[in-house]
Amino acid sequence: MREAIATTQRWVIHIESRLIAGHDGLNTDAINRLAGELATLHQRGLDVVVVSAGATAACAGPANAAPLPLHEAQALAAIGQIKLTNGWAQGLAAHGLQSAQILLTQDDLSHRKHYLNARSTLQVLLGKGVVSVVSENGTIASHGIRAGDTDSLGALVVNLVQADVYVLLTEVQGLLMPAAESGQADTFIDQAAAGDATLDRCAHDMTERLGFDVRSWLRSARLAARSGAHTVIADGRQAGVLDAIARGAPVGTLLTSDTHPAASRGRWLANQLPMRGVLEIIAGSYPGESDASGITALMVLRVEGVFQRGDMVVCRGADGVELARGLVNYSAQEIQKLRGQFVEAFSRQIGYVAEPDIISRENLVAYAAP
Repeated sequence: MREAIATTQRWVIHIESRLIAGHDGLNTDAINRLAGELATLHQRGLDVVVVSAGATAACAGPANAAPLPLHEAQALAAIGQIKLTNGWAQGLAAHGLQSAQILLTQDDLSHRKHYLNARSTLQVLLGKGVVSVVSENGTIASHGIRAGDTDSLGALVVNLVQADVYVLLTEVQGLLMPAAESGQADTFIDQAAAGDATLDRCAHDMTERLGFDVRSWLRSARLAARSGAHTVIADGRQAGVLDAIARGAPVGTLLTSDTHPAASRGRWLANQLPMRGVLEIIAGSYPGESDASGITALMVLRVEGVFQRGDMVVCRGADGVELARGLVNYSAQEIQKLRGQFVEAFSRQIGYVAEPDIISRENLVAYAAP
């Protein structure tokens, strides 16, 4: 399985605040070193999205040594976010990489329209070779800023960009099985299935001993596994750690997923979301299961229902047979104006182009031809 990591294409890398926090704010040396590691991955041709904690830590000092009321913590995050963004921008620029700032909350990714907007933005940035630095929008978020659980945001970004690998860079070499479980000294866990129940005892024991929440790492790894991504928990202070993981070296703890990303996303699309409308499409024009195309405006004959961008719709032939279903990039009213049109006409018809397809292939579950 380690060797399989070396063949993956898209990574989400979560960087804990403790790795980049200094006594009086950000540790720019640590950021610059990690930026160099990211540049190495970029040179390998990997797509990389960074999820960075540390906005509040950027304002570290005596005033916030103790837990703060929520609104004070949010205010500090607002100040620190600028410092964090600039730190990453300068660190990555030193290695010839362009960066972009993406501020999200977990609530954003539960809203389908926001989800699609964020996904489209990230896809464009990845296509341009830009390293997106995703941070929790601490000014309006409450969960992560209270619990410090930005790991979960990282796992949600894995689903957002359909990543193959989720790397959690921490201050430990990986997960350790406590002596009570192994019957001997604590044992380093090289590899395990993310869903392995014995890992819960391990995460609980490490949380009690280390004083920070290892259980959140495990929850995030399991969330990423449901999206089909493997997780590596590794020591972010180790020089060359990302390159070593990319080479398939036995670095950190590998938590494996038994779910294929496409299958996982297909089940989510097909079974978890309510249907908001129907598109009747030209018989024989719909994509098959192995087709790489989506549903274009040229395919659409008729629109039924009232729905918005990000809603789930059913695609049917004129005979009423369901052919596919997926998340639309345009509202029902907009699709009514766009049906039968080439993408070049979109701006003239509705004033903008969100996506070239009515339903993008990655947001579509197509069934085999009847």
